[in-house]
Amino acid sequence: MACSLTINGRAFPCKDKIGGIKRVWIKQFASTDWGTITNGTIAAATGADITVYGFEITKNSGSFQQAVNASVENGTVFYSQVLELSMPNLVAADSVEIADVLKNRLTVIVQDVNDNYFAMGHTTGAEATGGTVGTGTAKGDFNGYQIQLTAEEAIPAPFVDPTDADITFEAGV
Repeated sequence: MACSLTINGRAFPCKDKIGGIKRVWIKQFASTDWGTITNGTIAAATGADITVYGFEITKNSGSFQQAVNASVENGTVFYSQVLELSMPNLVAADSVEIADVLKNRLTVIVQDVNDNYFAMGHTTGAEATGGTVGTGTAKGDFNGYQIQLTAEEAIPAPFVDPTDADITFEAGV
């Protein structure tokens, strides 16, 4: 059976957006976190009461990219979602918390600098795939945590409505 195609085209948008991410919101993944996607926006599952915890990053030091992976031969398309974060200053308590985060499958909400929120890994979760914890070499070098999280999904990360009553955004300590 052939796929149906519903398109309306796209006008050239205003040049009113900038790149970068502001913050990420993380919790341990649960398959019941997300409900339905309507017009590209996902809702928290009714009664899920998702509480996500904020991790601030250094400005101009984080990115969220979604690579399209398609195979004409196999008839497949999926999206590799990669989040890269830099969090400065090594602190003992942070090292313990970040190590715990990196061991788990995660629900991640990425907030970009335009205040768009995206649900990364909304059906399969996101997991750590790399990073460094380092002091640098020279006085002006980066001292802190650089981590990479990856998810693979059948669709691009849906938007999240930050006013969804079932999601609690905890700013972090």
